[in-house]
Amino acid sequence: MNIIRIAFKEIKSDFRDSRTLVFMLAFPIVLMLILGTALSNTFNTSTSVGEIHVLYKDQTSGEFSGYVRQFMKEAKKSALHFKRISGQLDAKKEVQQGYYDGYMTITNEQIQLYVNDTNSIKGSVIQGMTAAFADQYNIATAIAKVKPEQVQLLMNNKVQNDYIKETSLHSKRQPGAMDYYAIAMTTMIALYGALPASYLIRGERTRKTADRLLAAPVHKFEIFIGKIFGNMVVNFLCVAIVITFSKFVFKAYWGHHLALVYLVVFTEVLFAISLGLGISYISRTEGAARMILMVVIQLASFLGGAYFKIEATGPMEKFITNLSPLTWVNTALTKIIYLNDVSAGSFAMLLNVGLAALFLLIAGTAFTRQEGL
Repeated sequence: MNIIRIAFKEIKSDFRDSRTLVFMLAFPIVLMLILGTALSNTFNTSTSVGEIHVLYKDQTSGEFSGYVRQFMKEAKKSALHFKRISGQLDAKKEVQQGYYDGYMTITNEQIQLYVNDTNSIKGSVIQGMTAAFADQYNIATAIAKVKPEQVQLLMNNKVQNDYIKETSLHSKRQPGAMDYYAIAMTTMIALYGALPASYLIRGERTRKTADRLLAAPVHKFEIFIGKIFGNMVVNFLCVAIVITFSKFVFKAYWGHHLALVYLVVFTEVLFAISLGLGISYISRTEGAARMILMVVIQLASFLGGAYFKIEATGPMEKFITNLSPLTWVNTALTKIIYLNDVSAGSFAMLLNVGLAALFLLIAGTAFTRQEGL
């Protein structure tokens, strides 16, 4: 009962502190909005092809000539423009110098195509559409020998507007800028919970209330557990509000396993509080504890990709980035949200709980051995 009372007192004290609400709520939300909006283009994987211009030389006759004109008319609707060679224009040279994206010579027997290699995307589009038209005409020629009345229907088919279509056997959603920073800011602010945790017990001595607590009919163990529990509730509520706000206001995607996401973040909150408490007992002064924690949190935020996405490719780079708690938590959350891999959170939660137990053991041992609080 005493543990609950102490925890409730800690919750009320933290929520009465306006700095807690500003830092733990407004700071991640504002930063999420700024970074998610400003860096939205860096997460855009689509490519604009733009206008495509092709020179052509038409040497066709008869019915095939009509099919060619129909093909070019439909292609124009898809931003692929054909221009007939006039005069003594050197078409190949025009393509090489980049004035045009391709050059076609068309006869009744064949189509010869030259493309500019400096833009492989446009070249692929021209080749793909030309090959599609040639295949369609070859099919029409074969059909004409059996059912001539079906040829016109086949050749009247419209040109496909989608130049390049990518299909994956295991299609997965990719996070946009707001989705990415919703996760990154949430885990970063959860780690910042180590700062107020370093002041949990030391603050009682600073405020001259430690002697009153010791004089009360409360065991030291109850004080220790109660203050930790109260601080955990406050930090987790702030993080949960940030997640909920980003989901419904910023429309960030949090997947279909929101309860598991909350659980993973809860273990990070536990780790952060334990880290702050442990460092406060390892260091000799409050200033040293806060300085150590600020360095640790900033390095963890930088290496964990809180401010910008880090792509670690080499083994040494991966080793360094994996030292950050944000890396293993963000990786677990990303797999849970975008791959529906519910087992991905197990490693992150075990690591968070294990490190939390280590720092709590250090803090608990120092707390029971020293006189007073």
